[in-house]
Amino acid sequence: MRILEKVELPECQSRVLLSGGPCTIALLIAGLSHEFRTRPPQHHGEVLAGYGFRMDSADHESDPFSSESLWRLSKFSIEALQPLEDLPWNADLPSFETPDSIWKLNFFPNDIERPESSANSVIEPSIDAQSDAPSDPLHDLSDDNDIWKLDSLNDDPDYIAPSKTWERYQDRSHREPVSAYFSESGAKGFDAALSHQANAKGKPIAGRLVRDNVFIRSLLRLGLGWSSSFFRYNERTKTFERSMNDVRVSGVSLVMLDSVISSVLQCGTNMQHIRTFAKNAPTKFKDLSSLFTLRGTIVIIIYNLEQQILLYSQSIVSVLQVMTLFQRCGDLISALADIVHVAEMANSDAQVISAVIERAAIFTHMFGWMENLLQEIVFRVTSPWFEFVERWIGLRPEEGALSELVASGRMFVQLEHHNDPTKFKTGSQRTEYIYLGANMPSFIPKDQARTIFESGRSLRLLKRSHPHHPIARYDVLPRAGNLHLHCANTWSDIERIQRRANEYESNLRHEILKYHRGHNSTQPAQLDAPASKESSCDNLDHTYEFFDMDDEKIISGSAVDQKALANDKVNQLLEKTREPASDFVDDASRFGPELSSALYLSLAPVITSQAQLIDFSYLHHLFKEHNVRHHLNLQWRFQLLGDGSFASRLTHSLFDPEMESGERKKGVVRSGVHTGLRLGNRDAWPPASSELRLVLIGLLGDCYFSEEDPENSEQTRGQQDNELPGGLSFAIRELTDEEIERCRDPNAIEALDFLRLQYKPPEALEALITAKSLKRYDRLFKHLLRLLRMVSVVKGLVRDSTNRGSMSGDTRNVFQKFRIDAQHFVLAISDYCFHVGIGSIWDQFQKTLTRIERCLDRGDIDGTIEAAHSVPRLRDFHEDILDQMLFAFFLSKRHAQAAKLLDSIFGTILAFSPLSKADGLSGLRNKSEGTVLHLYSTFRKQTSAFVGYLRGLDTGKASSKSMGKSESLLSSRTDTTSVFEHLRVRLDVRDYY
Repeated sequence: MRILEKVELPECQSRVLLSGGPCTIALLIAGLSHEFRTRPPQHHGEVLAGYGFRMDSADHESDPFSSESLWRLSKFSIEALQPLEDLPWNADLPSFETPDSIWKLNFFPNDIERPESSANSVIEPSIDAQSDAPSDPLHDLSDDNDIWKLDSLNDDPDYIAPSKTWERYQDRSHREPVSAYFSESGAKGFDAALSHQANAKGKPIAGRLVRDNVFIRSLLRLGLGWSSSFFRYNERTKTFERSMNDVRVSGVSLVMLDSVISSVLQCGTNMQHIRTFAKNAPTKFKDLSSLFTLRGTIVIIIYNLEQQILLYSQSIVSVLQVMTLFQRCGDLISALADIVHVAEMANSDAQVISAVIERAAIFTHMFGWMENLLQEIVFRVTSPWFEFVERWIGLRPEEGALSELVASGRMFVQLEHHNDPTKFKTGSQRTEYIYLGANMPSFIPKDQARTIFESGRSLRLLKRSHPHHPIARYDVLPRAGNLHLHCANTWSDIERIQRRANEYESNLRHEILKYHRGHNSTQPAQLDAPASKESSCDNLDHTYEFFDMDDEKIISGSAVDQKALANDKVNQLLEKTREPASDFVDDASRFGPELSSALYLSLAPVITSQAQLIDFSYLHHLFKEHNVRHHLNLQWRFQLLGDGSFASRLTHSLFDPEMESGERKKGVVRSGVHTGLRLGNRDAWPPASSELRLVLIGLLGDCYFSEEDPENSEQTRGQQDNELPGGLSFAIRELTDEEIERCRDPNAIEALDFLRLQYKPPEALEALITAKSLKRYDRLFKHLLRLLRMVSVVKGLVRDSTNRGSMSGDTRNVFQKFRIDAQHFVLAISDYCFHVGIGSIWDQFQKTLTRIERCLDRGDIDGTIEAAHSVPRLRDFHEDILDQMLFAFFLSKRHAQAAKLLDSIFGTILAFSPLSKADGLSGLRNKSEGTVLHLYSTFRKQTSAFVGYLRGLDTGKASSKSMGKSESLLSSRTDTTSVFEHLRVRLDVRDYY
């Protein structure tokens, strides 16, 4: 072959060799090799001449097989040729007529395969689809002209690429036989077989073919929730529907295509649902901040999801790729559509937050790869509510929006204005904060929810009296740590929140103690300077005017900051969900509590620290400035008849027959001195309001100011103003018609039920002395008033027996037995009620108050919180103490039977009282002895039944359930299981009953 290096080709023949390409050169070399092998070397020159080659004369005699000329450059070397790209185009060359000439330019046959032609489509795009084409980004991406695509040269749709076989090489007219395997026939064979089967069975299973690119583009639009020529959105049914049911693409059956379309169809319907939610403006009644935030988050998700799908759609060439593309996307859109659905049905922010958290928790367990994205949605939806809580408990400055939300009642706080019935000089209207538990999200436990409400309420009451208190000054809070609420989803983040809360509490404690000692910080120039607003949704600004994704011009010209949307954290989370390995999240990110628990644990350290500081400050305010112990002692002295002077004077004013009558009589002037109602010794009842005022006027004031305590500023100021704390006074109780009828009978036990004490605590004390506790005081006062009457009656029975006209010398007669037994029973009940039912329980309450006050005097914050726990816990303790008294008096629902039996015993004694009085005055008992005998027999049965009831009480059921709420505050309380045992021992001496 070396002889070819020494030959020179004519210019025309060199051009032919070059134009023939590698195949022509290969044929030439094969022919020369055959000639050289069959002929002797001396005839090789003739062989070359026969093929049109010529040799230099200098080289003609040289030996072609010698190695002397190896160093020379071959004259047939490829490097000597000019590059093909630099060759000028010769317009005189003949045009390519046959398809074979085209494939001669295919220099890369192993990398490019001729695609299937779609010219066999029977359905062209409709007018509607063609009208959509200019605004379809999918169309623009797929129809870019690529001048380097060899397919563009194949204008003939029926052209078949030549097979690269040896037979075809030897004979250009050779035709390959049709393959016997059906799998080798491709999409056209499948279509032909399907058409043949349809014709044979007479069923429309073949369908109509459409162009692949047109249908795939419509399918992509369907998944994104856009209409096309094949799919339309039905506004009535709110679903996507197929415009034509019998269309398919080549190589795919109708059944398979239907399964693909059904999954994408549901995704498109859900996408349209959430797009409608994001586009529509909220109504006036559903203008909720959480819905507003959810709408903005959905906008960001839709925008970035569409951008990602448009990017991935460029490489899609089959319907199976479309189905794969929308598989995860469909799950995500389905989850979002379900969240949007439950959120739209909510009527408050709490319901929206609870619904979103509940659904997000469910989908987090179903699809692990959605966890981070769903958590981000929950964090954003809850951020407005977190901001409200921060402003409510004092971590942020208050703004006008907070007052509007509180006044509207859409949050868990509602502001009510009502007239003040007392004679306070602070104004005729008072404001009160009402807790709305229904507007609290479900992930907040009840105890923490009450803590949040009570902390904000106490803070506002504190700020009215102490506007410069450190916890109310927003120039002090940043120095203490500037604590805020935010969500955490890992244990490490939750521990970081706990450390920051501890640091904040420690710094603010120091400032509060300095303030209480009088060493106040420098006065701020501006107390309520608004802090910088931190929100996790700052990038949502100007994104709520939704736009039409279908129109590229509108997208490019909209006011939406596309760069901000693309750089949003949601976009990063969406990209991670599309990664194949996104199902396997690293252990560090998963090492955290469940979603609702994570929210609670994120809030608990901050709220607990702030609540403890507010509680200590407000307890100091109550005990040291408003003297809450004095007001509580006032209730004990008068409502619970703990003041002996008041109880004695009230008994005489109501029951003493020796007092002058206060009834209005003609010609008689009522003096008001030594005047009483004389219940039991008069026929007209109930007394007139003027008589009540005459008898009871000055009684409370005289008893209250009788305790001389010059250091008590409350008493001194009240004496100068001639009014008692809280407007304490006698009043008429509101009764039903049935209760009024019973009050008209002077011999009935209910004769004094109309009389009550009225008290209204100062606004600052309403956190401890509530309306509920005042109702309990009123029930106790009514019961004790009945008891005072019974004590007065049985003492009258004893006086009846000592009259000279009485025939009670014989202790065995029924009158004397009745008097003795009645006196024993009533005095035992009275002693039990005042010493055990009230005295022992109230002493435990006083011990707790004393402990709290001592800790406040020392400035011991931890000791104060340990003793009182919090203002709400101390209030519950106060109410539990009153419940224990009602329980001991048989006034609880559990002992309604015993209370009814006790009232019947008192009624029997009252029925015997006038008969005993007649016996003492005149000694006449013959006519009434039978009646008294019957009454005494009834009395004995009733008392025996009552003592039997006491014996039968189960020790496990003899305690009050209410004590469970504040049991930790009772350090050495009396065992409630022994309360009724005290009464049984007093009554049943030597098993008398």
